[in-house]
Amino acid sequence: MPCPPGHAATTTRWIVVGAMIASGVAASLHVGKVPPALPALRDELDLGLVAAGWIASIFNLIGATLGIASGLAADRLGARRVLAAGLVCLTAGSIWGAAVESGTALLATRVLSGLGLVTVAVSVSAPRIIVAVAPPRDHGLALGAWSIYMPAGMAIAMLSAPFVLPGIGWRGLWLLHAGLTAIVLLIVLVATRGISARPNFPGRVSTEALRRPGPWLLAAAFACYTVQFFAVATWMPTFLIESHGRTHEAAALTGALVVGANVIGCLAGAWLLHRRAARWKLLAITFLVMAPCAAGAFSVVVPPMLKIALAAIFSAVGGLLPAAILAGTAAHAPSRDHVATVNGFVVQGSHVGVVAGPPVFAMLVASLGGWEQGWMLLVALGLAGLGVTAGIRAIERRDADFPESG
Repeated sequence: MPCPPGHAATTTRWIVVGAMIASGVAASLHVGKVPPALPALRDELDLGLVAAGWIASIFNLIGATLGIASGLAADRLGARRVLAAGLVCLTAGSIWGAAVESGTALLATRVLSGLGLVTVAVSVSAPRIIVAVAPPRDHGLALGAWSIYMPAGMAIAMLSAPFVLPGIGWRGLWLLHAGLTAIVLLIVLVATRGISARPNFPGRVSTEALRRPGPWLLAAAFACYTVQFFAVATWMPTFLIESHGRTHEAAALTGALVVGANVIGCLAGAWLLHRRAARWKLLAITFLVMAPCAAGAFSVVVPPMLKIALAAIFSAVGGLLPAAILAGTAAHAPSRDHVATVNGFVVQGSHVGVVAGPPVFAMLVASLGGWEQGWMLLVALGLAGLGVTAGIRAIERRDADFPESG
């Protein structure tokens, strides 16, 4: 049974939707700023490779463990309040990070910022507010458009950092992103005035929401996708350096462009959902295209420029999935008051994939002796994703009241 309309809005408040997208992009800037700054961080703070890896990945670990808890907080305390608290955590964590003198202290600041990311973008509060200000007919478009937050923010950070770092250093970069996040906080507070700070609904939210199979299948599909996406996004620059002699700068630029291509798919997915495209078809297309493109991108027989093109297609088509999945959280929630809980659970599943993807892919490549051997993992995940998609299709076709696109 889809999320009932209840007292849904009759017209979409696009200014609020835009503010929610801005909050997600601001949060994901704090993810994308780390990879370009890692060399400077390692030199100044004397970080080993493992410690540097934790600095980069702690955000995803927090998302993989606290998604449901943050969703419950947003549903019970009010999404606007939790969203504002998350932006404050991101701002404070970045200001604190700019002043640290050790890797341990920097890791602590990343934990604080990671909590902010979970409550802002990982992402439980913004979808709850979007559902509150958009009628059901616009949920697919609004939530699908919001799904650009992660690739857009990461690409902006990764593309701009090489130009900013030489002038202000990594500490200046941290302060710059803190300032941008503070500005977004003010925009969000103004844009969301008048939106109820605390929803009216009884307890037992998690059991009511997660008793349904839909959220579990959405989370599984998202995990299959993020393992593939972040395995490729993480290791493509290294692969180009080691196998094709690309410079670090050229490889980093390629990685940023590949991540940025994901925005195209997210926006296309939002538009297709608004045009009543079936969710399962978007998921099936994603899994059918991603695996062969990724396998070709790491193949030893494919020319370098074609590899980059395949990686860009992999990313762009892959963007259909976040739009379809995140729009599906509203459709599979028992009511609008459960959206943040379902979204937290679904995105927690996605971050399990984010955490697992790069190391699992690396272990497979190392154990089998070559980058091209990674295709087995990517194809296996594509097949698993198609199986999960069949389950989602069965649920949505079984219920005659279920909207075609959510």
